[in-house]
Amino acid sequence: MLDARAMLAKLDLTEAEIDVYLMVLKGVQSAREIISATTRSRPTVYYALTALERRGLITRSGNSEEYRYQAEPLTRLKAILQAQEDTLAITRTQLEEFMAIQQEGDRQPQVVFYEGLQAVRGVILESLYCRSGKIDSIVPSDNFFWQLGSDFVDQYTELNYTLGISTRNLWDKSIKKGGSEEYYRKTETRILPDSMRDKFNTTVFIYDDLVLNILPRASGYAFVVRSREHSEMMRVFYETLWGLGKSY
Repeated sequence: MLDARAMLAKLDLTEAEIDVYLMVLKGVQSAREIISATTRSRPTVYYALTALERRGLITRSGNSEEYRYQAEPLTRLKAILQAQEDTLAITRTQLEEFMAIQQEGDRQPQVVFYEGLQAVRGVILESLYCRSGKIDSIVPSDNFFWQLGSDFVDQYTELNYTLGISTRNLWDKSIKKGGSEEYYRKTETRILPDSMRDKFNTTVFIYDDLVLNILPRASGYAFVVRSREHSEMMRVFYETLWGLGKSY
């Protein structure tokens, strides 16, 4: 028999959040009723409600005198699980890089491959934790992000904005927007020269001393070149293309 509490605990909900969430799932809508039903203190219940709302599991309506709470679709739990898997993938890629550095020496150029959907997602999200806080990208119109779906676009752009990453984008051609509008207000975007249109399908990120190459989803892998000399050369190419690009 399914132990709902144990399952929710694995999604990093606290005991108080589990109590409150299960009450809302049963149709209990007010904080006062939840306090009475769970015997939890008022501050604890309100803190749990705020945490659940922040995670997208519940929504509130009404006025501040007595908000009414309602559970969001249970598919939101899958989103939390996906975020955990992405975090694990990031940790895995960091471990792989650490091991490669220890084995080859930090000064030696390195090429690290990431195969499989979760590994590719992980190394993309990890790029947002770059030391410089700056990413230059070259993006084809039919790229990994859109092939994967708007949910990943939303996750990436929201995290990008939250971390305050300064981003320049060179697009193959105009691409439909997705994710946080705040992200697009903080980025610079130009369109590549017409001669490059539809000529490539690899997305390239340049940051720190790394160049991340993301192949289409069908290929199922990405690779990172760690080399100060290579990244400097790629930046020269990038600045040239940026100067030739058209404002978006």
